[in-house]
Amino acid sequence: MRAAFLRARGRSLAMAVLAVGMIAASSGCIGKSQPPEEPTELTIAFINQMTFDAFYGSAFQSVYPNTSFKIVPLLDPVYSSNNPDFGVALKEMFETKKPDLVILWDAQYKYAADAGWLRDLENMASLNKFDLGTLHEGMLDRARSNEEGKLYGLSPTFNSSAVYYNKTLFQRYGVPLPDQDMTWDEILRLAGLFVDQPEGEDGVRGLSMKSLTKPFYLMSDIAKTEGIEMYDKVANRLAFDSKAWHALISNVTAAYQRGTFVAEPYKTKGQHIGLDEMRDRDLFAQGKAALTVESDYYVTELKRLYVDFEWGVLPGPVQTRDPSRGGDISVDTMFAIPADSGHPKEAWKLIEAVMSERMGEVFAERDFGLPVRLNGRMAKNPLYEVFYKLRPVPLQAEYSIGANEKEELMKIIEDETDAATAGRKSVDDAIAAIQEAGSRLLPDRK
Repeated sequence: MRAAFLRARGRSLAMAVLAVGMIAASSGCIGKSQPPEEPTELTIAFINQMTFDAFYGSAFQSVYPNTSFKIVPLLDPVYSSNNPDFGVALKEMFETKKPDLVILWDAQYKYAADAGWLRDLENMASLNKFDLGTLHEGMLDRARSNEEGKLYGLSPTFNSSAVYYNKTLFQRYGVPLPDQDMTWDEILRLAGLFVDQPEGEDGVRGLSMKSLTKPFYLMSDIAKTEGIEMYDKVANRLAFDSKAWHALISNVTAAYQRGTFVAEPYKTKGQHIGLDEMRDRDLFAQGKAALTVESDYYVTELKRLYVDFEWGVLPGPVQTRDPSRGGDISVDTMFAIPADSGHPKEAWKLIEAVMSERMGEVFAERDFGLPVRLNGRMAKNPLYEVFYKLRPVPLQAEYSIGANEKEELMKIIEDETDAATAGRKSVDDAIAAIQEAGSRLLPDRK
């Protein structure tokens, strides 16, 4: 839903347009080692043929010039994680289409890994002397986010968020510049220092996030960073009545009521938000917000806008109990080899090709995500190196609930936390209402 804004996935169409030129530039540049014996055909499960040709076709063809690549399309909604039975469809695809290589979205990858359908790549990397230590640890952590904690996939790119701050505003208001990785609590406290003049001549806010349309979205981001679970998987119940959630909701409610940040609904109705509205909401780029939390792609946006103030970037927000983790690290697609692949060695060569240093440079040039190679120029760039410093927080447990029930539950959670921040309800009453809804909507396992 709103994750599309947080991770700038809206640029996928632009990437598709650029991809043909991107991959063509890389053709023939994937190493100089002796090519392996070439198969006649390899079957690859991916979005569709057109996207494969645009993104990876030339790179793969440079490895196997005389091989045809048969694409098993995964664009059908039955493979979407929004479909409660997508695992059934995915299983049927593995069993009937028998792909040699799969390129999966994160939810598909985790399901396939937990189901035991994928080959352990740790062994293949070792046998082929592929140094995993040259890759961003955050991507490897995400790849190991499965029940066994094994490396069943690799991704050539990742995305992350960081804390952006307006140096000019900090100096104008006499607030000390942030000089270290900050937790969410520290960000809210620092942002609160700008609220003493909430209606100042510049209308400055301490914190602004253009995707923040409801207070619960900020609460959810904080919970994700701090590892505060919304759902107790063992007991099959919501966990909003915990001390951690009570403190989190209370802190965000207080910050909202003080004016530290504003949660403003989109003016546009429906699924599509116009660029003009997104620009209007971007108070940081307008020089009217001291702090924001945005994706790595925001660096490119600020450069293109030629903003007239000094700004900096810090890793984070970081987790309180483990400051080495945070930053909302995500991986869109994973390259994996099915356990029953008929051509595992050949599939590995394709993964090596897409994970190459040259391809990393091409991805960097085209804003295709952050290359995972630690020896690449992006990882050493002062504006981007902050995104390589943190490891991801472990993923939260998913609700044991259908799509419609989940949508209804989220609406209740948003409405109740809206009521708390607006002062129409106490935090205790809002939490009680959320828990009651959870007991009604979550299925009884008895």
